[in-house]
Amino acid sequence: MNILIKSFYRPHLLDRCLRSIYERVSDAKDIEITVLDDGTPQKYLDKIKQKYPQVKFEFSKFRDEKIKKLDYHLQGIEQYHDVRIPTDLWYDAIAKSSDFLIITEDDVWFVDDFNMHLYAQEMEKYNIHLLKLGRILEKDSDIIPHHQLTDTISYHQPHFIIRSKKFYGILLNNTAHIRTFLERCQLLPKRWVMQLWVMYDIPMGMYRKDYLLFLWKDKYKRVIEQLQLKNAVEWAFRHKGKSKYTLMTNRVMATSYRSSASFNAFNIEENFDLIKFNHILNELWLNGQFDEYQNYPNDFSVDYIYNILAEKENTEFAERWKKWTESFIEMHKES
Repeated sequence: MNILIKSFYRPHLLDRCLRSIYERVSDAKDIEITVLDDGTPQKYLDKIKQKYPQVKFEFSKFRDEKIKKLDYHLQGIEQYHDVRIPTDLWYDAIAKSSDFLIITEDDVWFVDDFNMHLYAQEMEKYNIHLLKLGRILEKDSDIIPHHQLTDTISYHQPHFIIRSKKFYGILLNNTAHIRTFLERCQLLPKRWVMQLWVMYDIPMGMYRKDYLLFLWKDKYKRVIEQLQLKNAVEWAFRHKGKSKYTLMTNRVMATSYRSSASFNAFNIEENFDLIKFNHILNELWLNGQFDEYQNYPNDFSVDYIYNILAEKENTEFAERWKKWTESFIEMHKES
């Protein structure tokens, strides 16, 4: 069995993730845990290795270059900019993994007990291709009804507008602005995209390997949500409803909204320096001055990080971060 963890320059969060695995996953010692790192300086990973000697590491071909760019940014030599994604590293790791696996990220942790081997057996028995471990869909129950499969697993099947891969490709790509037109004219069902998200969940899902590889099957193995959703539609049509998409009745994973590794993808608070923010917490963690389990199993408290930033940097920086994290949460409310 395998757990893969995508990691980039947030060892203070990676520590939280790994600690939760060893405390909450009942069979963790029998699971191969691999960190797929894309740009974390070695001094941080050395501490992770000391704390979790069983963990394996694999590195992207961009890692060394990205570490240099992070250093240049912190020195004020040049602004960090690098949008390359190590999809080949992730894809190859999945390809050589067990038939059922978890792929997650460094800012995700287990909040409840979980027996991975038991649920692999359940997934095999009920032909489950995706078991969501961190989603709560009560707010969408009128749109995506789900039904109990076992005492701890419920399932839901997506409802398609038209059973046409080409049609969904046009919608997801917004070809010729057709989706925009249909939405403006209110000709699409309410929250139709949520039906597709039933079939995909990174980074809080346990997958059948063959299904996950199909989702990421494109020539360049690009991990772009529209592509993965389009592939999920194709899989569903090919298998004619035989695959099951499920979720835990009680969530067992959660994620943080206090940081981001997507430095170039968005910056809600203009000019807020996420790299500098992560650097401050990373250094404190390295020197034993940051509690990676603060407020566990919930997210880090705002006051805890705010006070750190105010003391180590200044109040203005702390205020900018507070505004950033509030906006980050707001942005993900519908996800």
